Amino acid sequence: MAADTTTSSFPPRRSLLGIGGVAALALVLALGAVLEPIDAEVAAEGCAALVLLATLCYGLLRTPFGARLTDANFIAAQLGATYLVLAWIAFRLEAALPAVTALYLMTMLYGALQLDRPRLAIVGAVAFVAHLTALLVLRESGHLVNPRAAWSQLGGLVLAYAWSAYAAGVVLRLRARLAEAQRRLHDVGAEARERATRDGLTQSFNRGYVIEALEREIARAERIGKPLSVARVDLDWLGALNEAHGHLAGDVALRTFTQAAAGALRDVDVLGRLGGKEFLILMPDTDLSGAVVAAERVRGAVAREAVPEFEGRRNLSCTVGVAEHKKGENARLLLGRAEAHLNLGKAGGRGRVVAEKR
Repeated sequence: MAADTTTSSFPPRRSLLGIGGVAALALVLALGAVLEPIDAEVAAEGCAALVLLATLCYGLLRTPFGARLTDANFIAAQLGATYLVLAWIAFRLEAALPAVTALYLMTMLYGALQLDRPRLAIVGAVAFVAHLTALLVLRESGHLVNPRAAWSQLGGLVLAYAWSAYAAGVVLRLRARLAEAQRRLHDVGAEARERATRDGLTQSFNRGYVIEALEREIARAERIGKPLSVARVDLDWLGALNEAHGHLAGDVALRTFTQAAAGALRDVDVLGRLGGKEFLILMPDTDLSGAVVAAERVRGAVAREAVPEFEGRRNLSCTVGVAEHKKGENARLLLGRAEAHLNLGKAGGRGRVVAEKR
């Protein structure tokens, strides 16, 4: 199972040992100096080296090269450098003391939580070789190194890293399951939000959503000074169709109308069902003349849709009332003017587009 390989963003929270990590390692060195297993001078040098490493890593992330590194690769390189520092501390102490082992184990824990097994194995090999090299150099330099203690400690590090590799696999599997659960939860939430804004029959936006969208568009039009037009659309003769062929035929007509109207609109336009057989179309950045053209396009597309013959009619028909937003006008007034034009169209014989004259 692969670790996260997305490109690091600045500053990547998971890519730095950070102040907390440096403080934890430095605290162990400081405690060792206070309790005297660790020489105070070596502890000070070790703390300075860890702070310098963290500073260099932070600076690297601000370069183009560092920005291109994935989190996993950066963490692996950082941990490898940390193990080199720890091996240097072990060399300066002239023995593999338990305090140094604690530093190794703390760093292993961070790696187990962040890396996949292949990267963790590489970093573990770096730690093993670096520590072994420090012991061999000490021995060649004439320092007393207990072979049994040294091999026991190296063996302990190998076993600890084997456990870390196993723990890394468990952590990554848990992360993958959590990510999948979060993705599913997000999908379910998005689907629920989508259903809450849609009309169940026509799948156009429902009244609540389209009215809220209208208020947002009015605020936007007022703010940036762009035109906004609306169209109230009534599906003609739906009652007669229901009487002649039943409500199932009426439902089919409503769905057919919605598909035809939506297909005649732009992607930025919003089609919503106000209720019954009446719909509302929002047309951002559209003046009255453009809205009339769009309304005629919708009316023509709907008129080409066939329905079961009733009262001598074989195609759908709709009447449209169009109005352009006036500065300072609220949603209620704008809808009222569009409804007035719709009523004029219905009184004039239906199947037409009516807008105010300029």
